[in-house]
Amino acid sequence: MILYLIAVLALGLMCGSELNVAAIAHPTFERQQPEVHVLMSSSFARLLGRAMPFWMTGSTLLNLLLVLPFAHLSASARHFAGIALALQIFAVVFSLIGPVPINNRIAKWTPQTVPEDWVAQEHRWDMYHSIRTCALIVAFAILVLSASLG
Repeated sequence: MILYLIAVLALGLMCGSELNVAAIAHPTFERQQPEVHVLMSSSFARLLGRAMPFWMTGSTLLNLLLVLPFAHLSASARHFAGIALALQIFAVVFSLIGPVPINNRIAKWTPQTVPEDWVAQEHRWDMYHSIRTCALIVAFAILVLSASLG
């Protein structure tokens, strides 16, 4: 049960962080003057660009441990943990293809070097981030369901 607790906490906290970015941080950035917006976006992109790979990978590996035989889950609990794991793997792969390359560009922006299409790039990142966040929230709900079935 300790492994479940750690896995649920790691994924749940990550979902909260991702939801915060989508629902609070980025909408707040958009209300700022362009120079401030660019500085805030690049700062967040650098910070989260360093932290999230470890957090997403660690959370996914914790869920992987749950589906291995030594976790001694019931068949239905293992089934739901497997679905949550598949969604987490999707989110990791999707991140590498979609938002990460954009995030890496945003992390280098300054008010003097921001590209002309910076707003379009941020909106594309936001769309990708929303897809990833939804997948992670569904994975979290399914992992909680799995934990309840033990």
